[in-house]
Amino acid sequence: MPKLRATLCTLLVIVLTGCGSLAPAGVSSTSTPEATATSVVIAAASPTPTPAGPRTIRLWLPPEFDPAAGTPAGDLLQARLDEFETRRPGLAVVVRIKSTQGTASLLNSLTAASQAAPGALPDLVALPRPDLEAAVLKGILHPLDGLTTLIDDPDWYGYARQLAHVQNTTYGLPFAADALVLLYRPDPDTLFAPTWENFRELETQLIFPADDPQSALSLCLYLTAGGALLDEQGQPALEAQPLTDVLTFYQSELVSPAVTQYQTDEQIWEAYRLQSSTAAVTWAARYLDETPADTALAPIPGLDGSSCSLATGWIWALAGSNPDLQPVAVELAEFLSDSDFLSAWTAAAGYLPPRPNALAAWPKTSPQLVIQEISTIAQPLPSASVTLTLGPVIQKAVLSVLQEQVAPADAAQTAIESLK
Repeated sequence: MPKLRATLCTLLVIVLTGCGSLAPAGVSSTSTPEATATSVVIAAASPTPTPAGPRTIRLWLPPEFDPAAGTPAGDLLQARLDEFETRRPGLAVVVRIKSTQGTASLLNSLTAASQAAPGALPDLVALPRPDLEAAVLKGILHPLDGLTTLIDDPDWYGYARQLAHVQNTTYGLPFAADALVLLYRPDPDTLFAPTWENFRELETQLIFPADDPQSALSLCLYLTAGGALLDEQGQPALEAQPLTDVLTFYQSELVSPAVTQYQTDEQIWEAYRLQSSTAAVTWAARYLDETPADTALAPIPGLDGSSCSLATGWIWALAGSNPDLQPVAVELAEFLSDSDFLSAWTAAAGYLPPRPNALAAWPKTSPQLVIQEISTIAQPLPSASVTLTLGPVIQKAVLSVLQEQVAPADAAQTAIESLK
């Protein structure tokens, strides 16, 4: 029965698509997963539709951003599309929902379409930053330079503006962000700053995914220690002293060798919930999803007295092969990246807004000031080429220091030599 229902739904979409010219302006339909398309009839630049019917903009989204999901964030996105609809009569936006993993993921679907059927590529697609990089290197995406100047607006956090660029070229507009943060339980009787020294005095243990090949915390601390990630030839590299400083920190009483059992953010979150005397390094979206009452949010204390954070995010990008539709697709991306809209939408979706004005309008009950601090100091998560090369090397060094008690300087030197 489910298969029959899916088949009938697919046939119905095909029929409706073929009869697009009969659809009245101002009528929105809903999105369905994967192969089923959702038509949202939206206003056209020209008030006179062509004889063939309304023009079509294809929009690909992951399930978590589905405007028909019935979630608060989905409802806000659907309302935004409806508003855009009233502004451009004669334009149909077809929404397809694509997985973020597996053979039918967003990136894999883009790659397959670009090779076999370029005409099927979406005009606008939501991509996580690593997939954006990969799609650019595959030649799938179109630059936004010359089509929009929105990314030059001062109302962007520095990390967000960098996330929009690949090799100094603008390839998208960020609309949802996430950042590496520190979670801890403040003592209601003792106000204290979340520093490593204060955590030592309170005998608080730091937990993080030491066995994660991305090595996000280590990269964050390495950068605060003054380490560079590229050599003079522009190749991924590590410096001995900053890496030694990071590994030495992991041998302090703050960090238990037990952290070597953790590989994922999910494991860290579960361990933090069960262990009251811990502080955890995780991603802000994890905190925003539940916002536990006993937990506070903070930037990560660095090794030099400063704080650090690494950020990533989701980005609107152009992939369609029809250049005539690119200006309209960019207009939609700009409309969906507006600060007023992003303020309400990111708060509902559990992401950080990439624009300061959007955060300023968040509910006053949110940790607005802390998120502002984190967003201001955050650097983009290093590129995929850097993290894929350096992350596993750092991971191995961290595990050797924590499990085998190898001297930090020796582990750092071994890591550097492995890159040669």
